[in-house]
Amino acid sequence: MSHPRNTGPMRASQRCGAQTRNSETCRAPALRGKARCRMHGGAWGSGAPLGNGNAVKHGFFTSEAIDERKFVRTMLSEAESLLRTLPAASETIGNSREGGTQHTLPGTDSPPSHLTNDRK
Repeated sequence: MSHPRNTGPMRASQRCGAQTRNSETCRAPALRGKARCRMHGGAWGSGAPLGNGNAVKHGFFTSEAIDERKFVRTMLSEAESLLRTLPAASETIGNSREGGTQHTLPGTDSPPSHLTNDRK
């Protein structure tokens, strides 16, 4: 090159200072009016959106939601323990009929009517 480079303002500018992956500070110049370079958040449009839209609450961890889930879990475990005791108490009611089928309580594992041998 036939002319000298004007690197004085570049060398005198404020540096970014963000910590890089190798635990050193970034040596790129900070953007005008910013504390960081274009790669570390100084560019226009970087950062959180206006109105802090990232902090919208969904309500999953509110105390009411936690209490409701705890209540549902206890209800399900109580229902499961009740269902485990139900088949032992509901073997069969009454004697066998002429066709050979037996009556069982509703909700138990009785065969569907079209699979029984009581057709004549």
